[in-house]
Amino acid sequence: MTYSLAFSQAIMVVIYVADKVQQGFHDFVPTKKLSEDLNIPRPSAVKILNSLSKAGIIETREGAKGGVRLGVAASEISILDVFEAIETGRALFHKNYQFAVVGEKPERARQAVDLVLGTAEDAMKAALEGGSIEDFLSVLNA
Repeated sequence: MTYSLAFSQAIMVVIYVADKVQQGFHDFVPTKKLSEDLNIPRPSAVKILNSLSKAGIIETREGAKGGVRLGVAASEISILDVFEAIETGRALFHKNYQFAVVGEKPERARQAVDLVLGTAEDAMKAALEGGSIEDFLSVLNA
């Protein structure tokens, strides 16, 4: 199972916006430029930007000098923040399965599998929380 392409695109969007503003190219990055430069269809870019905006990661401004910029410092945005903005409550693993058989063994098996999958998801989220957009900017500008 994989998460949506929008998650990976959202990471690139946030890095792109942070870099363009940091370099002084834009106060607000135009949505059209962002969409074109990152090769993200405009409707998809708008959907990603809406999710990031709702999460407070970016802020938007309408008009000729409008676009997007970070809502908080790049050092305060973890990859987990971007993940949660895009995937909003979506679990990595499906655990809502029903067995046709009942009893102690199937229940113990389900609990054991749920524990392993839950531990794996927690580890993934911890890894995402450990990386910030600032870390990516450091790599870009090294």
